[in-house]
Amino acid sequence: MSTETVTPDWPLVDVVVCVHNSLEDVQRCISSVIESDYPADRLNLIIVDDGSGEKTASYLRDWVKGKDNVQLIRREQAGGYTIAANTGLKQATGEIAAMLNSDTIVPKRWLQKITRIFADKPDVGLVGPLSNAASWQSVPELSAKGGGWAINPLKEGFSVTDMDEMIAPLAEDVGVLPRVPLLNGFCFVIRRAICEDIGYFDEEGFPRGYGEEDDFCIRATDAGYGLVLAINTYVFHAKSKSYGTKTRNELSQQGQIVLRQKHSKERLDRAVKTMRLNPYLAQIRDAVGKAMTA
Repeated sequence: MSTETVTPDWPLVDVVVCVHNSLEDVQRCISSVIESDYPADRLNLIIVDDGSGEKTASYLRDWVKGKDNVQLIRREQAGGYTIAANTGLKQATGEIAAMLNSDTIVPKRWLQKITRIFADKPDVGLVGPLSNAASWQSVPELSAKGGGWAINPLKEGFSVTDMDEMIAPLAEDVGVLPRVPLLNGFCFVIRRAICEDIGYFDEEGFPRGYGEEDDFCIRATDAGYGLVLAINTYVFHAKSKSYGTKTRNELSQQGQIVLRQKHSKERLDRAVKTMRLNPYLAQIRDAVGKAMTA
């Protein structure tokens, strides 16, 4: 967190990181948050330890000692992502809450760019960035050669901040921060007042995640809030290790069933089609692909 002179425009931001083991990923994630350039007295980090084993739990207890604006919440029994996320979100006091997966790495100036979108667009309730592995928000490739979503590498020799700085001017060339119907939950930034209108994540329908962010996006849209994809911002996503592949697939399938029950298959299909055919996303993917090989 930066100690630079505070600009009054910067809103107070709570970054919520939900943790369940995977200590090496967690270490990289929380270190990147506190090493970012956002003004230190405008940033709180809330870590929700959702029943991690002793190795991760003891590390977190030691890590938070003596750190201003860092809060650790321990749940002795793992309740699943959605409950943990709501636990952290309900502790937030800032104007903006950034829900960040524990296997992410953020660049230095991610919050400056994302909070500026909220400031410039008062109707926007949710913002998400580009990534190497975040379904429709992935760059440069969407799909893996063997099927499924791509997990793109960083450009050779580049850090996450390098990637973020490479992408920013490419987004300027696109000229639009696109409005979208869905945002991936790996880095899900919320204007916190939205929770007063639509509530929190649906713990009953999606107790362990996998669908809760799509449901939240749809409810936000219905309440009149806009969703923006910050194609000028890049956050690295290592992909979850909290659940095995089989469990992830089962949770994803169950989440889709609940989403269709709540919002209809037709509406979900329209949202997916809109993401797939968005010309601005295609343009930024193409531009990033060319820059990666330059």
